[in-house]
Amino acid sequence: MILCAGCPAPAAMPQQPVPPQAPPAAGCPTASNVYIASFLTQDEPGGHTGWVLPLYDLSVVTNAKQPEYATIDATTAQALGVPTPPASIWMMVPGQVPCRATAGAYYGAVVDSPAPNVTYGVELTGCAPPPKDQQQDAEAIAVVSEQAPTECQVLSPQPVATRLGDTDAQKHWQRPTKETPLPPAFAAMLPPHDCQAPGCEMLWSVAQVDVAGSPVAWAGAVNWLTIPPNTTAASQCDWKDETFAGFFVAGQDGKAVKVTEGQDHPLLLSAVLADRTGARLLVAEGPGEYSTYDFLVGGVKLARHLVWLTLGKDATVIDERIGPVCDASADHH
Repeated sequence: MILCAGCPAPAAMPQQPVPPQAPPAAGCPTASNVYIASFLTQDEPGGHTGWVLPLYDLSVVTNAKQPEYATIDATTAQALGVPTPPASIWMMVPGQVPCRATAGAYYGAVVDSPAPNVTYGVELTGCAPPPKDQQQDAEAIAVVSEQAPTECQVLSPQPVATRLGDTDAQKHWQRPTKETPLPPAFAAMLPPHDCQAPGCEMLWSVAQVDVAGSPVAWAGAVNWLTIPPNTTAASQCDWKDETFAGFFVAGQDGKAVKVTEGQDHPLLLSAVLADRTGARLLVAEGPGEYSTYDFLVGGVKLARHLVWLTLGKDATVIDERIGPVCDASADHH
């Protein structure tokens, strides 16, 4: 071994700058970790304008002594049965980066409804409000995740097939002259009908969600409209129509399968959440309620059905007719 006394020290290796670390990212959670946030707008004194996370609905004998809106403490909320809010909430809107929200005070708000009830939840802070012209009935999907769910996409149903007809200046419906065909997987599961023009017109409107180039869910309505011979457009609201509607997912054989679980009355397909592993969960909504479902092989499984306010029986009715436009109060068969 040779020792070198007084030898110059070896030159120090230049230090490479350390690239900034990207914040951890996450895909989609399970459907049990998905909620719906609402933007509440109340102009009256004592009201609240901002994002809220509804969690619970309570029927009451009367709303007479209940303030329109009030914050409550955690002890009171627990005694009423309001669930504890999730600890880490990310709000997601299609086309936007997820925003982390912070749960604040519990609140109770009176619901203007034939059936007296109060909706409870928590206020949310930390995320920008929607544009002024979009605040009425604005919503966002709220997911529970420790990391930002930037690898999770919110996909809305997109129109893919229509055959509807037109309405003229006299508000009379005219037979269709153009159409886009039904998706094969959707058409394959329709109940059989012998519907031939001119005595019958088959009408449809279908939207679809694609993930990685393949359809995974549909929302649609099909009508079979019977048109009596020698009839006139003036009697169009007396024509008999049969309807078939709902939301559907791809079954193991590729055909659409109707989803009925988690619905006291029909809900509408709102969104599919997907990440690099494929479609993860589905969200369906109705006035004051929603259901979330995990995708399984050949179907979905209900994870949560939450009623967060009650508006009355009329508010939950979905008109499945897509033909002649008629007064909903008319006697239409």
